Amino acid sequence: MARDLGCERFICLTDAKLEAFEELRDQIQQFGGEFHTISGPLPLVSLLSADQELMVIADGLIADRAQVAALLAGQRGVLALPDTVGIEAGFERIDADHAWGGIFVARGQIGEQLAQMPEDSDTVSLLLRLALQSGVKLVPLDASHLEAGEWLLLREGSELAEREQSLLESSAERVSWWEPTKVISRRIARFLAPDELDRGPVIFGALSTVSLVAAAVATYLNAVPWALLLIALSIFASECRSGMLRLKTLLRGAVPRSSRKWLGLLVDLLLVGALSWPFMVDEAVTELFLPVLAIGMLRLGETVWKKPLSRLLTDRAIFALAMAGMSTFDLVDLGLGGISLVIMALSLYFQRDSQITRA
Repeated sequence: MARDLGCERFICLTDAKLEAFEELRDQIQQFGGEFHTISGPLPLVSLLSADQELMVIADGLIADRAQVAALLAGQRGVLALPDTVGIEAGFERIDADHAWGGIFVARGQIGEQLAQMPEDSDTVSLLLRLALQSGVKLVPLDASHLEAGEWLLLREGSELAEREQSLLESSAERVSWWEPTKVISRRIARFLAPDELDRGPVIFGALSTVSLVAAAVATYLNAVPWALLLIALSIFASECRSGMLRLKTLLRGAVPRSSRKWLGLLVDLLLVGALSWPFMVDEAVTELFLPVLAIGMLRLGETVWKKPLSRLLTDRAIFALAMAGMSTFDLVDLGLGGISLVIMALSLYFQRDSQITRA
């Protein structure tokens, strides 16, 4: 959340040693941030400069990142809740009518005054008072966010675990069974979350890459069924990785780079290769015709067919498995031709139907 708002230096107020935060430190350093731990107000003075912006987040705060960005992006302010509901939810009172909403942004120069404070002072409360005294405005936070569970203050690890599970359950991606590979992969991702959100994407990504390479080797060796099975495995592993990255983004705000477009193109090229190899150069057009036609029809159907039927055509793993079964009985050409004809016929039907509807 802090990173999404542009923070570059992250300071954790704790009595624990830095080694206890190695995983968090590594995550922050991966996107070029700095991570420090302090146990009181004095060390913070040397980490701040007057021209910097300081964001303070209350310990245990769970907040909607989009809402925080909407309220505080590009401006200084102290998020403020109505006093009664805010205090009942565990937030600190800041005046007669308001409780602190758990986040504020102020000029870094307020940290200079910490040098005059006792070492055992409550650092966060001090900074909050200094921000208010410096004239930072109050930014109203609607109490409805508390009622909806989008904004809360957790004090125990068990509460955090329950909240994490609740967030995962409520944000489960709704995927139609017309995309069976995606459905199964998302369920596996949910089963592995949150414990494997760091290792899972790496493992599935490696499995997807290795499977693609192995599929290329199997294609070269003319082991068509194995090549197609390995392509299906690669697609499945990639979908598992995508599902876990989505959950990781949901919980931690770690937005991954998307490579699905390029992977889809590579998979289609490998499918064409596996279904047409081996061929002589002078017969390339003949050998490539049916595989290229089938992949082209799949891509056409994805855009022309009506949902949810069109989703079935996007599932290349199912296509690869079907072709693997047909290749075992030397029925690849028959299967490719049949699939192409069916997709073409239904595409013409859906196109005609849409034209009649528009008319």
